Amino acid sequence: MQRAGVLVSRAQHAAHHRAPYDNNYCIVSGMWNTLLDRHRVFEAMEMVVFLRTGVRPRSWDEPDAAWTEDAAAVAVAGSDTSLHAQ
Repeated sequence: MQRAGVLVSRAQHAAHHRAPYDNNYCIVSGMWNTLLDRHRVFEAMEMVVFLRTGVRPRSWDEPDAAWTEDAAAVAVAGSDTSLHAQ
């Protein structure tokens, strides 16, 4: 489905895991990323969640190695075809 363009590619999805961690939230098809990022929809949603719960979004902090994705590990995982066999 990624090859057909129905789902975002692994490279497009990886953009969601790179600083500044405040864009590219639409990780399934990606078709809304430009519009939603331009209008800062997810930033507004993060603020609402923060004001309601007191939980800070990760995008407000410096990256922590415990929650960042290793690009090499993603490349290796992406080459594993056993997940697709069913």
